[in-house]
Amino acid sequence: MDRKNASEGQEESRRDFMKLAGGVAGAASVGGLSGCLGGNGGGDTATEGDGDEDTTTEQTTDSGDGSDGGDSVDELSYWAVGTTNPEEWGDFTDESGIEVDYSAAAWSPGETVTKLVQGTASQDFDIAGNDTTLTGVLDEQDAIVPTNLQDLSNWEYVYDEIKNSGPTEIDGEQHSLSSVQNGDSVAYLPDEVGDPGSINSYGILFDEEFQGKTSLEAGWATAFHKVALYLQRNNMADLESIENPTEEDVRTVVDFLLEQKENGQFRTFWSGWQTAVNLLSKKEVVAMDTWEPVVFALRDQDMEAEYLEPKEGYSLWAIGPWITNAGAENREASESLINWMMGGWYNAQITTIRGYLSSSELGIDYAEESEDFDAEFIQQRHEEVRSRFSDDISVVGNRYPDSFSTLNSQWNRLTS
Repeated sequence: MDRKNASEGQEESRRDFMKLAGGVAGAASVGGLSGCLGGNGGGDTATEGDGDEDTTTEQTTDSGDGSDGGDSVDELSYWAVGTTNPEEWGDFTDESGIEVDYSAAAWSPGETVTKLVQGTASQDFDIAGNDTTLTGVLDEQDAIVPTNLQDLSNWEYVYDEIKNSGPTEIDGEQHSLSSVQNGDSVAYLPDEVGDPGSINSYGILFDEEFQGKTSLEAGWATAFHKVALYLQRNNMADLESIENPTEEDVRTVVDFLLEQKENGQFRTFWSGWQTAVNLLSKKEVVAMDTWEPVVFALRDQDMEAEYLEPKEGYSLWAIGPWITNAGAENREASESLINWMMGGWYNAQITTIRGYLSSSELGIDYAEESEDFDAEFIQQRHEEVRSRFSDDISVVGNRYPDSFSTLNSQWNRLTS
């Protein structure tokens, strides 16, 4: 199929994305598990416009799913990280007759587990969404139920690597859809640190040449895994596991960072979207462990900024919806919403406003038939992020590891 010119559309897509991202991540929380993934949802603002009516109905949401659920359910409550919020739910409502009552959740894995397991979130919301590596503990504590994804009409169009992503499957049953994903690394200013072609390592954060001009995020949920990758891949430490670190692994990584901190390597431990953007835009920091949308924001200010392609691998993550105990009582309606999230409009919208990989190729197909989306931008982003998940060196870090308590206390020791 013919595709639109990417350069103009890509910049427009980024501008639309940044309108949203500035509000999303500006509300990032502070603490041991504070905002990591390009937004924690609290400050989301609406994206202007909506997609055309889906022209690939044979591939998108089965209207029977939504309509049947709508006979008895008028509204579904959805509590999730802002990254998964498309800002517009009218497409689903038009197809199903079901309204979506969306509530923003902080990107705080520990808090999410606490509210679903010890609190009332599993009864208050039909669907919840956070990092998919929390799936195991939530299932063990009976806070979520399996999702019959293989029975939904759009499941066949989901990318194979997403279908087979480990954390969402337990005893052969899918418990979640990985609806949004990316690989995180480092944002840097090439005018300050050198030619992008010569920069390919997390070592840029620890280079003495940039002492006092680098920064780590205050939360550990992606920062920890980047540093662990750096130490392990460069034979600077012998870690038992990067994905699920032991208590000894945690202490090894934090001890290394404490030494760097005491030597004055870091300008600060940043928290919050605007802080991240400001530190780089004012050149107080020249290299920062951060989210990729920060680079888009700087480019939108006509600054030269790059996102590291690390030889040590990316810190991978995925966020997806779970059906809660409340949602199990409305299973047909809940699954109709998840099916819609695998469909064309949702996938095109999510990649456009977030810059992340969404679950399905249907987003590209939809964009090709719509004047509201840039198909080439969406395809380019999908290809780029998918390559990070198939490079054999990047890792999906467990956001609720066995060493969870130790990781929290040690990271607080580092950042306090």
